[in-house]
Amino acid sequence: MSVLIAKTAGECEQWTDVTVVVDVLRTSTTLCALLARGKKTVLGFDKAEDVTAFTSRHADFEVYSEQKLSVSHEDDSPYAASRASGRTPALVLSNEGMKALFAAKNASTVLVGGFCNFYTLADVLANMDKDVLLVPASLYGTADSVEDGFCVSALKDCVQGIGNPEDAIVEFNNTMRCVEFLKQGPKNAEKDAKIAFKVDDLKVVPQVSFSDQGYAVCYPYGTQAPEAWLVTKPAEQPADVPAQTPVSATQETVSAPKPAENTKSGLKSFFSGILNTVKEEKRELEQEIANSFGESKVDNAPAPAEDLLDAALKKTPARAAASSESSAQTPAQQQPAAKAAAADVEPISGQQAVPSAEVTFSGKSAVFGGKAKKKAIVLFSGGLDSTTCLYWALAHGYECEALTVSYGQRHDREVLAAQMIARNLGIKHHMITLNLPWLSCCSLVDKNQVLPDVALEDIPKEGIPSTYVPGRNLMFLSIAGSLLDAIHADTIIAGPNAIDFSGYPDCTPAFFKAAADALNRGTKMGVTEGIEVLAPLMRMSKTDIVRLAAKLKVPFELTWSCYAGGKKPCGHCDSCKLRAKGFAEAGVHDTSLD
Repeated sequence: MSVLIAKTAGECEQWTDVTVVVDVLRTSTTLCALLARGKKTVLGFDKAEDVTAFTSRHADFEVYSEQKLSVSHEDDSPYAASRASGRTPALVLSNEGMKALFAAKNASTVLVGGFCNFYTLADVLANMDKDVLLVPASLYGTADSVEDGFCVSALKDCVQGIGNPEDAIVEFNNTMRCVEFLKQGPKNAEKDAKIAFKVDDLKVVPQVSFSDQGYAVCYPYGTQAPEAWLVTKPAEQPADVPAQTPVSATQETVSAPKPAENTKSGLKSFFSGILNTVKEEKRELEQEIANSFGESKVDNAPAPAEDLLDAALKKTPARAAASSESSAQTPAQQQPAAKAAAADVEPISGQQAVPSAEVTFSGKSAVFGGKAKKKAIVLFSGGLDSTTCLYWALAHGYECEALTVSYGQRHDREVLAAQMIARNLGIKHHMITLNLPWLSCCSLVDKNQVLPDVALEDIPKEGIPSTYVPGRNLMFLSIAGSLLDAIHADTIIAGPNAIDFSGYPDCTPAFFKAAADALNRGTKMGVTEGIEVLAPLMRMSKTDIVRLAAKLKVPFELTWSCYAGGKKPCGHCDSCKLRAKGFAEAGVHDTSLD
């Protein structure tokens, strides 16, 4: 599952997977507040004339509108919505928010969110098996609504296991938009902001379906869409809609907060108060999110006989001939073989997707039609993790080219493994050699140094070991970015792991996010179209990686993980011990030991 941020309105209109519309200060929070009050019927409109016509037939609806109307209405105000009766049907008319929702009609699922349901929404998205497009409603208005952009960026980071909404709120607090909204905004601006920026206070995720009568129907995600409103003709009233009931004092449980002072210090105090109210909740919820990312959905069931990658592993006579001749072919001559390999592997649909704890670091805008070009550079060492990433990429429909970097490591077994696996798959394989004498400070390069032999349970406590190669992943990603630019790919896939690893600083989500940001600023593809850096294994344990590899039919006997080299794995280095632990806990036989 990839999480992307829309950069143009057209991307939202042509997206076909999951869309999340974010209109922080208005529609998103208003809809969340109305559903949180227990309303059974909440409709959305994007045209004032449609509201006028509808209310002439349905006078019992409460109306919340950002536009001027001839009918009686409240402002599109989260505060007003938070005081509504749960029994009365409601409709919402807005500018940017509803325009964005109606533009998302082609999406398979349309959700609504903001800071008010931040963690609840993030949890829903983390369990999605389809790609997600986050749409700031400001795309359909003015760029001044920076709060929507802050929110979608924070939400994307949260789903990836990094960042938090509080930082985004602080950023908004320091903008002129904040000052202007509180001073010159609607009459309930301060009260609206109190609700809109209280993180995850409204634990409901609105889902939207579209009626053939021209309005949107909103209901809580995970519940049935109210079919009566989706198919009812305008002249008819669904039988289950109750009559309007006055709001009693006991129903109005949300009291009005005191207005903040209209001074700079008053504004700082206003948002500081919001932040203080969520500090304790944030710590608990961050731990819950982190725990959920550490869980794998891969089970122990054996892979089906008709595995999607069987064709890639069973070399046909034509494939065998191509493999034997690959060393003598030019890159242009090898390209048809690579395309044939990609054609042999059927892309997995959302229903069939092989589970992983994929983390996406992206500057990529959505691609028209809801489908990416899906051409990837896979950083490929020939080890278990990178081989699993290569098979994962093929299974997900990527056209792959593998990149292996030889940097003077004390053995060439991994490089030989990479060459053999790439040849068997018919994948174009780029081999790069670096000669950097200062890397001899590392025991993985200098044969005169002794490799660490640490007890398995002590590996996480040892800090950064002598096997750390200075700047290795930074160099690899830079080279991959250069290759990506040259061949017009749009994705880099790598196999870092932040669960069962030796403490390398360049295997963390924070590092990969920073590297992805740099690549999106420093490459032609990055600044013109946006690129992704995918880390499918980042949040998986070694046990889960082995289970995923078994499902993908990875040829374990061809992979090499040992730091020492030799004919057989040494069994004493960190890599051998972590690999053995993974296979043992997964209950899978490691054929590389046969």
